[in-house]
Amino acid sequence: MSAMKENDTFQLSRPVEAELIGEHTAVTLPTGTTVAVVLVFGDPTSPEAYEIEAYLPETDRYALATIAARDI
Repeated sequence: MSAMKENDTFQLSRPVEAELIGEHTAVTLPTGTTVAVVLVFGDPTSPEAYEIEAYLPETDRYALATIAARDI
């Protein structure tokens, strides 16, 4: 897969631990959750990791997580 950029979206291929924004509450984003890249860590052509954001409509909240680039 090519490197992702900020604002790119994709669906998670596995569950990911995340934190609700402003609440410091841990949640698990299930496989298939659509997420957006909000920050790229490392060289943009070969990133090490991504900060991702997901909207959780059931709670009307957003969650953030950091995932390794190899996990996409």
